Amino acid sequence: MIHRYKRERVRTETLRQRDGLVPEVRTPFSQQIADSVVRWIQSAGFDAVMLYLSMRSEVETQDLLEKLLDAGKQVCAPVVDTDQNRLIPRRIQGSKTELVRHRYGMLEPNNACPIFPIVKLQLIIVPGIAFDCKGYRLGYGKGFYDRFLTECPHAIPIGLAYQIQVVEDTFPQAWDVPVQHIFTETDRIDV
Repeated sequence: MIHRYKRERVRTETLRQRDGLVPEVRTPFSQQIADSVVRWIQSAGFDAVMLYLSMRSEVETQDLLEKLLDAGKQVCAPVVDTDQNRLIPRRIQGSKTELVRHRYGMLEPNNACPIFPIVKLQLIIVPGIAFDCKGYRLGYGKGFYDRFLTECPHAIPIGLAYQIQVVEDTFPQAWDVPVQHIFTETDRIDV
């Protein structure tokens, strides 16, 4: 119970700080993160990438999506299936016309986008409210990404965060799946 309280406190405080970043700060930071991620993906040779489509004050991923598409990568984004509490990766080939808004507020690929086989995913870019230096993350508390990552043990999970989102401890639970790298506007944290 005490860890639950601590987790909620970290989630609330970090979200407050992230929400406090004005767009004039968030957008350049997001572009720096996108540039760093694209360089790393190119040097590591990843071809099949799933990334979240940003909403609210998350690290913005529209620029990253465009850069990955321009680089000829196979790019997927998740569709949130709330009936089965799971994520379904769908391939995006033209970001502007293939996206629709989910009732949770984020964009996602429409039903015409083909479902991408999870066994072919090499890299999964996950959102988070807070990350610790062991790679554990706090999301919105629904567990969609933790469940999905257990289905894809072959894929490398990475997180995108503003430096203010990197905290000392997220008080992980037994089912939490850590990311292997966290990209911020200042550096890459390898865990």
